[in-house]
Amino acid sequence: MPYRTDQRPLHCALIPFADFGHIAPSLGLARELIARGHRVTCVVDERFAALAEEAGARAVTYTSARGDFYRAADPTPGQLAQEGYALLVDTIRTVFPTALSALTDDAPDIVLYDFENVAAGRVAARVLDALPVQISPSHAANEAFSLRTQMWDRDDPVMAKGAGVLIEFMGEHGIGIEEMARYGTEWDEHNLVFLPRAFQIGGDTFDDRFAFVGPVVAECGPGLWSPPTDGRRTALVSLGTESGDRRDFFRTCAEAFDPDAWQVVMTLGRGADRAQLEPLPPHVEVHEWLPHPAVLPHADVLVCHAGMGSLMEALYFATPVVAVPRAHELDVSARRLEECGVGRAVSRADLDAGVLARTVTGLLADPRTPGCLERMRAAVRDAGGARRAADVLQDWAAAHRGQDTGRPAGFSAAG
Repeated sequence: MPYRTDQRPLHCALIPFADFGHIAPSLGLARELIARGHRVTCVVDERFAALAEEAGARAVTYTSARGDFYRAADPTPGQLAQEGYALLVDTIRTVFPTALSALTDDAPDIVLYDFENVAAGRVAARVLDALPVQISPSHAANEAFSLRTQMWDRDDPVMAKGAGVLIEFMGEHGIGIEEMARYGTEWDEHNLVFLPRAFQIGGDTFDDRFAFVGPVVAECGPGLWSPPTDGRRTALVSLGTESGDRRDFFRTCAEAFDPDAWQVVMTLGRGADRAQLEPLPPHVEVHEWLPHPAVLPHADVLVCHAGMGSLMEALYFATPVVAVPRAHELDVSARRLEECGVGRAVSRADLDAGVLARTVTGLLADPRTPGCLERMRAAVRDAGGARRAADVLQDWAAAHRGQDTGRPAGFSAAG
């Protein structure tokens, strides 16, 4: 169905978390909005400015203090609390003023933000009189399900310290105590989720505040990569774009696949040291990076860390997954693969070449796997992707313009 063209152009401000897995799906939406004649301003860590500009957005940059936040394997609740607090402070001190400086004289109609940038996103939308929309590249939260409550210890003193910082920040911008509860929830009144409802944990409990639009997958044309022509199967092995060096994992994967039956394609992550894997057997090809959609249509299995971007790309092409998660939220997604019948999970502690080989064989031999994959593939593609996300945003924006903003009398846009 053609998209709507009866609306005035929108200006959308995008404030994604400083991580490729968060930025990639939101930039797919940005491309669609720009193709429809809307404008997008992306407030983004300087490392991702070129990606935003390639999508056609105006890039407004800052230098994130993220560092290695949320990259450690098996972080403790205390470590997550400390990192979350540091991220909150950086959001308030760096991301928010950057966004406000760029947008005060060019106010957006919509502010799209990750929960990791919740303070900057929600308060900026309030100050700028824009519609706030939370975007979720992974499992969304509602009254019935919350991934973060499983990860964080709410009794940790750092959590109370962070709440104090957030309350002070909101008060500085005219948000009274009676409103603060809404500003602290893990979801907003309007939420875009970049996965299908069928993969969302507790998907049936989410109401019409949530639009499950699925992933934005850019299919690749011929020529970027070619599958083997000798009848061997293909395994794609990846730990994502920011994985860095994971020598033991990749060496194990190289040993797990029979060279007479498999071609193994490895993407190590940008900046990874290929030399540390040498020598490699002839049936293993190594790339610093190769877009997964170039390989997945030909792949018999994906072995990965259970990052949501990788999972959605695999399911888009009905490729089964063996997940080796390295943090709690990835454990949850790996278990969800098994629940949906489209993959298997292997713990890092149990991983060796033999375990991986048997897991792959069992997954591919399971007679339920093909049917489950086809059903999930349909769910992923039918969710609508960037086109439906843009339709939803246009409808939400139209409804928002026809409503009272609810701002208190005497509230100053200057904060």
